[in-house]
Amino acid sequence: MNDVHVDELLSDHVRGELTDAERTRVETHLAECAACRVSRERIAHLMAELARHAPVPPPIHWGAYRAELRERLERQSSRAGALWAWMVRPAPALVAAGLVAALVYAGLPGVPPPTPGGPDPLADSTIMASRLDLLARLDVVQHLDMLEDFNVIGELDQLPEPSKS
Repeated sequence: MNDVHVDELLSDHVRGELTDAERTRVETHLAECAACRVSRERIAHLMAELARHAPVPPPIHWGAYRAELRERLERQSSRAGALWAWMVRPAPALVAAGLVAALVYAGLPGVPPPTPGGPDPLADSTIMASRLDLLARLDVVQHLDMLEDFNVIGELDQLPEPSKS
């Protein structure tokens, strides 16, 4: 007798849902194994009882089914429309806020309007920011009224170290 039982295939065998190879394997095993034959008979009896006591399914009402589908589609499209309206509603306020921010920036004192082909004040700030070594001699730089004398700033490294008192 074959030691490999076919328990997992017995319900499919009763319903007739096995492939030819599986059906042959199960029937060969059932011919040799009394325990699996008893299991198959119990499964067949249980399925017959369930089929006999199962309620009759109600008839399908296709008109109601189509109406339900239409209702679901309308609900989905109305949700999508509501989402779109929710996302678009703040757009005018955002555009207005952007314009106000641009006008405030343009009207800030000390920010000259850019001239085509002229020096870019942001580029000057970037150049100054790249000279972070000036912070090493902050004690000297902070006493300068205007940082226009770039020769002095350039020669800060040659200045003697301040005495520590």
